[in-house]
Amino acid sequence: IKDRIKEGRWEVEGAMWLEADTNLSGGESLIRQVLYGMRFMQEEFGIESKILWLPDVFGYSGALPQILKKSGVTQFFTAKMCWNDVNQMPDDTFIWEGIDGSQVFTSMINGYVNILDPKTVAKTWKDYKNKRYSDTNLLTFGYGDGGGGPTYEMLENQRRLSYGIPGMPKTVMEKSGDFFERLEKSFFENAEELKNTPKWVGEMYFERHRGTYTSIAKNKRNNRKCELLQLQTETAALTDTILCQGKYPEDELKKNQFIILLNQFHDILPGSSIKEVYDVCDKEYAEVLASNGALLNQALANITQTLKTDGGIFVYNPTPFAISDFVEVDGKTYYATDVPAHGWKVIAEQEASREVHVSEKCIENDVVRVCFDDKYHIVSVYDKAEGRECIASGHEANVLEVFEDYPHNHDAWEINVYYKDKRWIADDVSEVTLLEDGIRIKRRYMKSEIVQDIRLRKGSKRIDFVTKVDWHEDHVLLKAAFPVDIRATYATYDIQFGNLERPIVANNSWDREKFEVCAHKWADLSECGYGVSLLNDCKYGYSIEENVMKLSLLKAATYPNPEADRGSHEFTYSLYPHAGDFRTGETVKEGYLLNMPLLAWRTGATEGTLPDTLSVASSDADNVIVETIKKAEADDSVILRVYETYNKKSRVKLALGFDFQEAYLCDMLENNLTKLDKDGNGVKFDIANYEIITLKFVR
Repeated sequence: IKDRIKEGRWEVEGAMWLEADTNLSGGESLIRQVLYGMRFMQEEFGIESKILWLPDVFGYSGALPQILKKSGVTQFFTAKMCWNDVNQMPDDTFIWEGIDGSQVFTSMINGYVNILDPKTVAKTWKDYKNKRYSDTNLLTFGYGDGGGGPTYEMLENQRRLSYGIPGMPKTVMEKSGDFFERLEKSFFENAEELKNTPKWVGEMYFERHRGTYTSIAKNKRNNRKCELLQLQTETAALTDTILCQGKYPEDELKKNQFIILLNQFHDILPGSSIKEVYDVCDKEYAEVLASNGALLNQALANITQTLKTDGGIFVYNPTPFAISDFVEVDGKTYYATDVPAHGWKVIAEQEASREVHVSEKCIENDVVRVCFDDKYHIVSVYDKAEGRECIASGHEANVLEVFEDYPHNHDAWEINVYYKDKRWIADDVSEVTLLEDGIRIKRRYMKSEIVQDIRLRKGSKRIDFVTKVDWHEDHVLLKAAFPVDIRATYATYDIQFGNLERPIVANNSWDREKFEVCAHKWADLSECGYGVSLLNDCKYGYSIEENVMKLSLLKAATYPNPEADRGSHEFTYSLYPHAGDFRTGETVKEGYLLNMPLLAWRTGATEGTLPDTLSVASSDADNVIVETIKKAEADDSVILRVYETYNKKSRVKLALGFDFQEAYLCDMLENNLTKLDKDGNGVKFDIANYEIITLKFVR
């Protein structure tokens, strides 16, 4: 390959480690895909990639342009958006602007597996929408969807067409980098002359393959758990290395990281692969969870042994927020107050009561009351602190809806809009058990069983639905529905490094096609002064139409995997009413806490050097999230990645729990850009709307 590159016959491009899904992959994962892809091409071939080449991915996150721009990738290529069911993208050549305002030059073609013949060549030019901006367009060709490449017949067709046959476009064999350079130059020259620059702002929502947000639920769960555990383990291991002189397990962490990235390939993580793929994934994810779990426990054990403390309950907080919450140790419950972000606190062994009142049809704490009907659907969620009802009058919530799911094509990939035509309710209650902090409900549906513990905690409005499902149905889609008493036309959804609004009314064809959308930890529906969030710990498919919030739980396709989603599932989703919108209601914080709960165990008295309360890194602004704390790729410096999540320009101070000599703003490839002044044991800097900032601390 290196010889062919030197000969100019092989082009190295693409930017990412592999062609990853960009809807479901976490933000840090997307950065690592680009970071390791770019580093590999540079180290192996001495080449800087400039184009993100993603022809076959099922929609494109609004966070992606910023990740590309801050990684030195200036151009983006795709073909998949031409598959939209109803609405066609207005341009083929345009500027794509992310949620933060970052822009990348984009070229989109009509299909990526093409036969090179006169008919295809003519149609490619005819269909090109931006002829006023360029007299050239791209045609990728080859036999098959598996890398078969060009045939002799295709190459001969290209040779003949290259002479310029009357009435036909002239073909030129060219590298993608050279094509993009010419196309971009022509585009901006003509845009200036025409006084108009085609632009697309926000996500590129793909009007097909909506089932990929839900198919193969175990894989979605494993991806979420592994991504978050990787972040926690990197932080704890680095803390152990810096403060306790532990050995940083770089090789094992890197191995686990690459397994996570590998399984984010755009037909694995979306759930559209054959059974044998998931047999392998199950084993690989189990290895990552076991390996990182052991590394995390070892790092935290080293930290507890280095504390100067009289003993008590050691509580570790892996989230970027200061947290007050209940923890359980050896069957006993304790309440930890103000455990610092990315840090720990040793609390006294003083047992606490969750103080939840439970009766046959009602569970209640000091701030919220939840009432059920005879089918144990929720008929009331009363916010005692705000004095208002959350559930729409006359409606039931946490209704487990079962829809017939026979897509017209691409079984595991699709949810077609007509799925709504046939609906059943999983309301056959077989057993009800009162718990200390909630109620357990067992339901039967056909050959399957659903068990839910609906739980409350003192001082919290968050209602958790801790769910176990034994699922044995074919071609049905399971959703949890919550009709809420909120008046709005847009809902807000958590995505990588921020959030975005999508319409929940069907005013036009673009709105109507967003009947199933992707989100990460939460979605929120708010009016002026009040809102409701629907959180989850491993789901991605949402449908919010008018005032009904729904979370997709399971999808049981039979192709290409006849056993998809059959068997046991465990997941938690939560309803979270709050004052104000998702910002003042602290939805972001609740989403992190649900996904990354406090860790706790008993510790004895130790005569170490570390204080019994410490934060490794914290932000003084609620809207600025410290997402990543890791060792630098090239040396022993510390990398911190933060992002702004309220769409708000801010001046922020990061406080660190370790000493450092110098601090730099970096790009996402960890190259130094600007030196920062030291401010005590931290740094101050400005951050823009939805901006992602990478910092390097030299110790």
